[in-house]
Amino acid sequence: MGDATRGRRAVGAEAGTADRAAPEISADGSAAHRGGTEARPGSPGVRHEFVDGVASRRFDHTGVWRDVLHRPRVADLTGRGLDPAAPDRSGVGAERSGHRALEAGPLAGAKKNATRQGQTIVFVDESGLSERPRRYRTWAPCGQTPVLQYHFRWKTLSLAAGITWWNFYFKLYPEAIKAPQIIDFLAHLLRHLRRPLLVIWDGLPGHRSAVVRDFVAQQGDRLTLERLPGYAPELNPVEHIWGHLKKHEIPNLCPRELWQLSTAARAALRRMRRRPTLVTAFWKQADLW
Repeated sequence: MGDATRGRRAVGAEAGTADRAAPEISADGSAAHRGGTEARPGSPGVRHEFVDGVASRRFDHTGVWRDVLHRPRVADLTGRGLDPAAPDRSGVGAERSGHRALEAGPLAGAKKNATRQGQTIVFVDESGLSERPRRYRTWAPCGQTPVLQYHFRWKTLSLAAGITWWNFYFKLYPEAIKAPQIIDFLAHLLRHLRRPLLVIWDGLPGHRSAVVRDFVAQQGDRLTLERLPGYAPELNPVEHIWGHLKKHEIPNLCPRELWQLSTAARAALRRMRRRPTLVTAFWKQADLW
């Protein structure tokens, strides 16, 4: 019985050694058994086949990680009709190809003509204020959270402003700004600025109305219009007037009546207009150069 037991152990050890035969790595990265590739009659096995090199524990893990970390992981989109991802770039629907300089954009010709004809360039934009306060972070005594108490009225106030290189002009309207209000504000600019005006604004429907076109035509060379590129509010420095007004001048304001909101907004805009450095900052923040 002892001889039989030793025989069985020997057979098992020998079979296990054959099963653990280390594969040999070939030049193309594949692996094959140095021994045991020929299947014995009556036993399962692999005959003339390649075996995965990972099983041999000799696989080049460093090379694999190097390829994963350093090889490009984005497919080449050239010639497939797709645009590669890029920062600060608008898609086709926005009708823009990026932040273009004023000298290289569609406004370059208008700027040169304004200089040659002695025109004053005025950027114009509209905005609105509501009786509901705009909440912004503020100071308060330690442990006392500021609470804004206001009524839920939905009355709004409309604003129009035009900025030149050295100053800006504004008007407030108790109703929405449409063609009559636009004409009124253009007449306001013509009264305060004696030189011919080149007004640059966006594509608001009221700006393109027939009534506004007729009014501009009646002014002759006194008034010229140019339109900003579509979906480009960052090119208009008036946008920064609205941002500074709402965030720094009248934040957390809780008026009880619409006239209180009008008084506060008018006083804030007048304070801003008396600060030439602030007007210069509005121009610098605009992506015009």
